[in-house]
Amino acid sequence: MEAPYIVIIATGSEITAGRSLDTNSGWMANQLFELGWKVKKFIALPDDPDLILSELQMLQKLSETRPVLAIMTGGLGPTEDDYTLETVLKLTGKKSYSVEKAKIRLTRVYESRGKQYSDILPTVLRQTFVPEDCKILDNNVGIAVGFVELIGVDSYLVCMPGVPSEMKEMFTRRLTPELKRLYPRENLVQKTKWLWNIGESLYQKDFVEKFREDLFSEVDWGVTANRGYIKCIFQSNNVSKLEKIIERLEEQYPKIISDDVFSYVHEELMSRNYSIAVGESCTGGLLGKKLSDSPGSSSYFLGGFLTYSNVLKESLLGVPANVLSEFGAVSEEAAKAMAKGIFEKTKADYCISITGIAGPDGGTDIKPVGTVWIGLKTPDGTIQTHLYLFPGNREGIRENASNTALFLLYQSLKQRNV
Repeated sequence: MEAPYIVIIATGSEITAGRSLDTNSGWMANQLFELGWKVKKFIALPDDPDLILSELQMLQKLSETRPVLAIMTGGLGPTEDDYTLETVLKLTGKKSYSVEKAKIRLTRVYESRGKQYSDILPTVLRQTFVPEDCKILDNNVGIAVGFVELIGVDSYLVCMPGVPSEMKEMFTRRLTPELKRLYPRENLVQKTKWLWNIGESLYQKDFVEKFREDLFSEVDWGVTANRGYIKCIFQSNNVSKLEKIIERLEEQYPKIISDDVFSYVHEELMSRNYSIAVGESCTGGLLGKKLSDSPGSSSYFLGGFLTYSNVLKESLLGVPANVLSEFGAVSEEAAKAMAKGIFEKTKADYCISITGIAGPDGGTDIKPVGTVWIGLKTPDGTIQTHLYLFPGNREGIRENASNTALFLLYQSLKQRNV
């Protein structure tokens, strides 16, 4: 089967009026690229059922000559300007029905607020409706049900909520397996590597542009920026070219390159029976969350200490008062003492401490906002300390710090695997 012609449609008058940014389309395009499919077009449409229907009819017409995959977000909510279901029913001539599982979820939400099923307004209940005989995409974050509708030979329309958290969960857990079943990849081999604490533009200048003529003919490449790292993606039918790119990448960035850190850390800690505990200050428990996100993490993650104040750094982790008074909470000495205290309390194989200034206030000329110390106690008993100056706002600094802590853990696990 031919690879589909992929179009992403974002609906919402707030988008076309410039009041809201469409972040969903770019995110989905990145995900699809990593999965081996290329998006051909982005479309933004206002909450106008006639315009939406006209666009879908054109895509349906296109499906007569080639496979089409249209992914549309928005318009599945409870308000009067949510037209997606109504438009799809006009397109297909179908009727709709209420999904029982979604109806039960909605009922429970109302009951938790002390209300009855009879209190649910029809406009709210319509979020549970989908076209008959479609493929349902369950919503585990919100109420609105997504669905996949056949619009032609090997051609489908996917409708998902516009709320990013709902869309991302639905795309990852429900839609991706369905797409893998429906469509072949574009016969491309893919290689992915992560580079840490380097920007997109510098990577493109120092690597892509430098080796473009030598390595990048017959190769599609992409880069996704994340907090603390960039994800470098390469696709080609020429496997030897991909291998040369990865080899050159590892030569140029030996100290900051990695595979998928989150998956590797999870798998290695589980398979090697290592335990880990954390002590966090500026990240406020974010590192502990990341370590416990994966199912099965209870086999290695013992827990953490949220020592935001100096008082708790002393009382919970035994950080000496003179260390805090002489060097400050954001210091190499404090990070090392925190890591030591974590070990003394938990006896974990790995102990990670994070202390820093996330801002927007609290920075000085000597320790500006973004200054973060990370301590890492390894199974042999040594404690490493690492100093960073992370860019960005408070959220970005916290994400950077927690992700980088996992990268340091990745490096240690990798070294012990040699």
